Amino acid sequence: MNLYHNSQAIGTSANIKDLQTVLSCIAKFSKKTFIILDALDEFPKETRGVANHNAESLSILVTSRPEADIVGSLEPLATFAISLQSEIVDADIRTYIQNSLDGKDGFKKFTKEIRCEIEDTLVARAQGMFRWVDCLLRILRECITPKAVRAALKELPKNLDSVYLRILDSIHETQREYIQRAMHWLAFSAKPLTLGQLAEAVVIEYDVNKYGEDPETLFEIQSLMSICPSLISFEDARDDQSSPQETRLLRLAHFSVKEYLISDRAAQGPSAYYHISADKANLLMSHACLSRILRHGAHVAISSDEIQVTPFLRHSARYWFIYIKAIENIAPAPLSDASLKVLELGQRWLDIYNPDDRDWNRPLCSGVYPPAIYYSSLLSLVVACKWLVNRNEHAVNVDAQGGCHGNALQAAALRGCEPVVQLLIEHGADVNAQGGYYGNTLQAAASRGNESVVQLLLEHGAKVNAQGGHHGNALQAAEWWEADSVTQLLLKYGAERNV
Repeated sequence: MNLYHNSQAIGTSANIKDLQTVLSCIAKFSKKTFIILDALDEFPKETRGVANHNAESLSILVTSRPEADIVGSLEPLATFAISLQSEIVDADIRTYIQNSLDGKDGFKKFTKEIRCEIEDTLVARAQGMFRWVDCLLRILRECITPKAVRAALKELPKNLDSVYLRILDSIHETQREYIQRAMHWLAFSAKPLTLGQLAEAVVIEYDVNKYGEDPETLFEIQSLMSICPSLISFEDARDDQSSPQETRLLRLAHFSVKEYLISDRAAQGPSAYYHISADKANLLMSHACLSRILRHGAHVAISSDEIQVTPFLRHSARYWFIYIKAIENIAPAPLSDASLKVLELGQRWLDIYNPDDRDWNRPLCSGVYPPAIYYSSLLSLVVACKWLVNRNEHAVNVDAQGGCHGNALQAAALRGCEPVVQLLIEHGADVNAQGGYYGNTLQAAASRGNESVVQLLLEHGAKVNAQGGHHGNALQAAEWWEADSVTQLLLKYGAERNV
């Protein structure tokens, strides 16, 4: 419960290490624990080992493609293994094909003979790959004559790479740029987009020197779904078909779509135009979000109702800083400059989404907001902080008061961003300034167990027994967080338990 409440207090999720500790405790103290890991190959490689536990009461069922590192790790541990790329699953694949041929409108025009040919051919070639079958059924459904079906069956792609290459190659030249942008958004956005949001996002052209211009709009936002339905699907495809399409969340149709698009195979082959990467996506997404906010910033005000009908504006206000932070060290100067303009917009950005607001569901309202240096520190935007203090040092008051955390230094300390804390101290920030939710910067850092930041503050004269704030003092904050190393550090610098 402490982990839950501590995470909720700062509006973040618990980290992997903490969750692993909790899982180990559950497995250790429960009579029998069952864990199901579906598609282990879709986990990032660096996290595939986090479920390794020695508890005898723990049983794990794992499904995965036979990647080398997974096979090597699981073979010595596996009590029982089934290969799904064998005749064992042919019956299931046949059932899936039969249900698809019988249930989808596109196949009702086919004769029984043609449907049998499709069924037999796909089962024989599937090699256990349901995803391959699904994509080929979508392609075959578009055939309009028996001859076309038989020709397609003779030229079936041998694997998913070939399937995706064929799908991408069939996209009309006038639609390619929109699908390329859509793939970046669907693969890397901080939160899944609705169809309405994606339709707004993909029409914003990536030009690092242009922001805030009015883009063209799609004639029909549903057209995005019809261009390549094998690559894009609704998240709620089976659960909420009654909702308007523009409000439904989108995703890539299968993990293997992203896997192919980010691969060297895609980068070096005929589909290179559609190759995606995290850096390219964050550049594109940060540009689109900043452009959308700056376009809104040109207007005097916006109402709650207007935000509801411009859904991408809310996404932009909520996530632009996540995208820019991911590439701030490689961002072109005009992109960094645009992020500073948004930070300095004040009300026109913050009335839509205020990252400093402890009440995440507050109604739209106007108010007096802290300066840009406060928000760049709160969001750990190191490059933006450097630009702000170096652009005109005398115009930036690093000790300016305001916000939930009182000042920029306390906000940076809370987030554990040592580079920003160091920068602010170098530019004269007062390490003992009072105010904010935690009363002082040292308590803010201690309350999140940020040992390196606590050390830095103490080295620069932070008062170890300063009183006030949510926890009373830094030592009580560290003990509440159960940060033993920080507690010992504070005691070393003279913290008194009885103060």
